[in-house]
Amino acid sequence: MPELPDVETVARRLRRHLRGRRIRRVHLITPSTVRFPDPPAFARLLRGRHVHDIGRRGKYLLITLEGDLTLVAHLRMTGDFVIAQPDAPVDRHTRIVFHLDRGQLRFTDQRRFGHMDLLTSDQLSRFPGLLHMGIEPLEPEFTLRKFRMILRDRRGTLKSLLLRQDLIAGIGNIYADEILWQARLHPARGATTLRTHQITRLHLAIRRVLRQAVVRLSRYGRPVGRFLDARDRTGRCPRCGRPLRVARIAGRTTYFCLFCQR
Repeated sequence: MPELPDVETVARRLRRHLRGRRIRRVHLITPSTVRFPDPPAFARLLRGRHVHDIGRRGKYLLITLEGDLTLVAHLRMTGDFVIAQPDAPVDRHTRIVFHLDRGQLRFTDQRRFGHMDLLTSDQLSRFPGLLHMGIEPLEPEFTLRKFRMILRDRRGTLKSLLLRQDLIAGIGNIYADEILWQARLHPARGATTLRTHQITRLHLAIRRVLRQAVVRLSRYGRPVGRFLDARDRTGRCPRCGRPLRVARIAGRTTYFCLFCQR
């Protein structure tokens, strides 16, 4: 499932191409991709709207439009937006085509799990997916002091806490493993056992890993990290060279180094 870096990369790409563009009409190839409002109303409400901006909240893509509307998209496992020319072949996994004043925006989704909602600002403020979302880890507000407050008296493993979207928005399974490896912390360790310097190290790792991932995704188009690369290529820790362990932690398949992560 796409995580913060993946969605941020899509948002930045779309921002370069879509700002100020006008949606002439919408072709719903797979109407079930639209959750709200009903598909015909969705297409009708988008017709003629100009795109103001493209942003992100957690793992959600937010496309703000004129007339107090926001298109909220969740890519889920295989969703993506593609800028295309009208005469370009349409991929068989294309679900929605947005015909623009110049070119097209196509939403492709092989597994069909992605979805969209078109909301007013009032509806957006009450949208369940965003209502209780935690702090954005790449924003200036995510300070070490704020992070200490988030961890204070929290029960559970470090892996489970990193995955909680109501605490920190956007971190998923893949980058949680990379973060914990870089911070030299065992994913099954309890948050209440961390010392001050370890909390600092974890905070720095969160920001560093996510920032680097956004940059590298925009260049290479795939998740990149020292731990992730080594896991996929050799199955050995890139720090000590020992075989990586795998376990089910917080309900997720988790990779770690038993010797480097304590």
